[in-house]
Amino acid sequence: MSHWAISIVLTVSLLLAAAPASAQTSGSHPPANAAGILNALPPDLYMKLERLAQLLDQNIKAGKLTDAQLQQELMSGRLEQTIRGLGSEANQLLEEIQSDMQNGKGPGESALMPLLGGLGGK
Repeated sequence: MSHWAISIVLTVSLLLAAAPASAQTSGSHPPANAAGILNALPPDLYMKLERLAQLLDQNIKAGKLTDAQLQQELMSGRLEQTIRGLGSEANQLLEEIQSDMQNGKGPGESALMPLLGGLGGK
């Protein structure tokens, strides 16, 4: 399981949730890099993101998706639809992740740019 897969799922969740800054769990700034952001997540949210990333990895290994397709879907704004198309478990996880993010359990929108920077394989 790579941090890249979790980063892409978290990035999508942040884009979809549009959590207000005031809903963050703490008044401090989120970590400035993708690994720091992932390590700062509540354990239950991290587990959901990890499971969703595992589903993405399984579909890549099965030849149903490629890393390039995922990046293209992210850039085109269609990644949510692609993730939801992976099945009911992926759809449910995405719903729960979005709900958690909207309820202030995630790092907030300010964490988006460090995560996007990690998606280019950097």
